Amino acid sequence: MLLAEFKHDAADKIYQAIVRSGDGGGNPSGLPNRIKPILRPHAGEQVGTTRHVSFDTTKPTYATDPDRSHISHVVADTGSWEQKMAQVLEELDEVECYVKNQGLNFTIPYMLNGDQRQYFSDFIVRCRSGLNLIVEVSGEGRKDKAAKVAAALTLWVPAINNHGGFGRWAFVEVTDSWDVIETIRAVAPESRAGVR
Repeated sequence: MLLAEFKHDAADKIYQAIVRSGDGGGNPSGLPNRIKPILRPHAGEQVGTTRHVSFDTTKPTYATDPDRSHISHVVADTGSWEQKMAQVLEELDEVECYVKNQGLNFTIPYMLNGDQRQYFSDFIVRCRSGLNLIVEVSGEGRKDKAAKVAAALTLWVPAINNHGGFGRWAFVEVTDSWDVIETIRAVAPESRAGVR
């Protein structure tokens, strides 16, 4: 059984390396590889809106500023991290609006050990510069976390930016609660895709 896991892990790493080399180095024609997204056909008018979000929870919540988030509360899945993050996002001048990815059905597909999975990022932020930012609040380093981050950085962000119909996107991983402001500010004004 372990051999199969190693085989899938190796295949995932090789695939990620091929995609990252899309600057022409891995393409015999010398032309860049252009990753394109495969959009969900059933998403319809729900793409890009929080209009359909409605859910109940018994978890602790943080009441959001309606000028910064269309969703009334942020659900705290991991203690107070999400609440602190919402507070910081509301205070940052670089942030136009944000949403906790709860009830949105916004996912990024990724592979782990040969299995197709769905990654639910923590927050989606629209910056005043026009950049859309996927924010992941990370704790301990786990294999599935690394696979999610790699898929977001090397596959999803380049694909959606190549599509061009959904604005500019980037991904940032926040690993230190004391560095949230600096981490977001380092990426928010930039237009580079996949910044981490």
